[in-house]
Amino acid sequence: MASQNLHTKSGNRIIVSFDGATIGLCQSVDMQDDYSPEPASGVGDIHAVEYVPTMARHTLQVEEMVLMTGNLRALGINTENGDAMLQGMVFDILVTSKDDGSVLRKYNKCSYASGSVQVRKHAIVVSNATFNAIDVSGTGG
Repeated sequence: MASQNLHTKSGNRIIVSFDGATIGLCQSVDMQDDYSPEPASGVGDIHAVEYVPTMARHTLQVEEMVLMTGNLRALGINTENGDAMLQGMVFDILVTSKDDGSVLRKYNKCSYASGSVQVRKHAIVVSNATFNAIDVSGTGG
């Protein structure tokens, strides 16, 4: 009797979402969470008692992200230059399971930090980009 493999998630999708609408897809993403732990110790004691998180930094490195220009225009998203970036437009990046559509990891309120963009026939392709996220949820599997 055949059974479904429930231990390994494969065929996941990386979706770029703005206000619940899909505006892009990514080929790969490297997600890093850094909580900047600092040692806590008492006066006269050089040994750390514990490491206390001081700042949550969520960074995503994306390769080959294809933006859907029709959806961007329909939503009024404009990132033409620095002035447009000052509008503070943020979006979510989700890693979803192709098996059941569940969200494995969601990075909330992502901002474009840096990268390179290529304009190709019928598409805007972000070759390499770094994004910073405000928060993250999901256990990844």
